[in-house]
Amino acid sequence: MSVCGGMSSDPPDWTIRIPASEERHLTGQQQKLFQDLEAELPPTRGRSHDISLLAANVAPIVRALSESGLTAEQIADNSRLRPPFVKAILDGGA
Repeated sequence: MSVCGGMSSDPPDWTIRIPASEERHLTGQQQKLFQDLEAELPPTRGRSHDISLLAANVAPIVRALSESGLTAEQIADNSRLRPPFVKAILDGGA
């Protein structure tokens, strides 16, 4: 079977998400946590920031957002954090 154009019975191993397509009904508590999270982030992105210090500062807030019912993707969609960083925090790797 060719790589292009062939049909496979296996399900795809990827998911397409359009962040803006999900309704965003954040609670007052979640909105406050996102404000707290934003306050901990540096004003600009860059490699000069200490990632381990940043992770230590935002981890409690990210965990609280997760405990409030948001997924890692939803946390990333509503913040300047990237999904892999949020997942690493929630998995205990950051």
